[in-house]
Amino acid sequence: MTGELNEKKQKAPAELVPSVEQLTATLRAVETPHTPPQDRDAVIRGAQAVSSTLDVISRPGTPPALREQLTGLVRAVVSTLGAGNDPGTPAPDRHAVFLIAEGSASVLGVIGDRRTPQGLREDLAGIVHDVTSVATGRAPGSPGEARRIRGVRTGPEDTESLGVAGSLANQLSLISDPGTSGEGRKDVARATHDASSSLDGANRSGASDEDRDQARKKLPGRVEQTRRQVEKELSAQSLPDVPLDKAAVQCTGSVFKHASEAAVGRHVEDLLPEEWNSEGVKEFWKAQEKDSDFLEVFTQLRNEKLADAPARIAQLIPRLADVVPAGDLFWILGPPSLHCLRAAAQLDEYSGIESGSWVKKAQEME
Repeated sequence: MTGELNEKKQKAPAELVPSVEQLTATLRAVETPHTPPQDRDAVIRGAQAVSSTLDVISRPGTPPALREQLTGLVRAVVSTLGAGNDPGTPAPDRHAVFLIAEGSASVLGVIGDRRTPQGLREDLAGIVHDVTSVATGRAPGSPGEARRIRGVRTGPEDTESLGVAGSLANQLSLISDPGTSGEGRKDVARATHDASSSLDGANRSGASDEDRDQARKKLPGRVEQTRRQVEKELSAQSLPDVPLDKAAVQCTGSVFKHASEAAVGRHVEDLLPEEWNSEGVKEFWKAQEKDSDFLEVFTQLRNEKLADAPARIAQLIPRLADVVPAGDLFWILGPPSLHCLRAAAQLDEYSGIESGSWVKKAQEME
């Protein structure tokens, strides 16, 4: 990946060369064993999206206005990836910052597609600007230029703003998902941009106290409207027609990515090898298919070592249903939530095993 970026740096506009160099440095920095593997994956996926966007920016036929817009967004995404690895970012915030960067990067391809309606493009660009501003502490009016404020997020309002930014950035995966309808994509983007604009206004340096207070008052209602649009779009989709093991892999990986380690550990710890519990799990990383009844679960232990062990799907999925209740499923997981419902439906139908509130929600969609 770093070699590919070094090649593209030669063709990139001069104003993007520092960003490409910063991204290369971030990729190298997260190669260390102490970097949680999920964070490393987020940086890699973000870098891949940026690399593809550099091709669009360098393409002779790209309209100047779109090239300028993509340039600013690449700088914002790269700055956010760098902020996740910045020693000045409080440790509890880092995973959220990386996820905001990854979510923002996920829509660069949609923004850069000349077939994308201009209104949708502007909404997506606005969302990326707003959520990355919160993640990096960037001064409004300086697109792409990160201003790290060491230790800035110390109070409950700051932590809450980062959490909201993460939730809104996560909805970008629904907007870029091929299964999302054209109208659904526009509706979710519009609602999400309304919410992110209020979030940006509530955190804007230089704004008056009155303006920030007005933005804070609007924010909860706009976030709720976004949530309703996400629920509407995903509820209208069909559950994926895939076998249990494939559905379980997608579901498990998404829960590991978006739910807290403490919540996952609390519900699945008795399914883990005893030595994992004695050493302590630092991060639940991902799952892979093992056979029709088992997944291979991968973790990083507190001693920084990676470990894996089999987990029976019929035991794992009901536990994960306790981690993310059905009422929060679409909002927290996005499109992979449909795989969770598919897995729950199959366990219920063929084995009589109920997965909490997931089964009822799956039945409502069938």
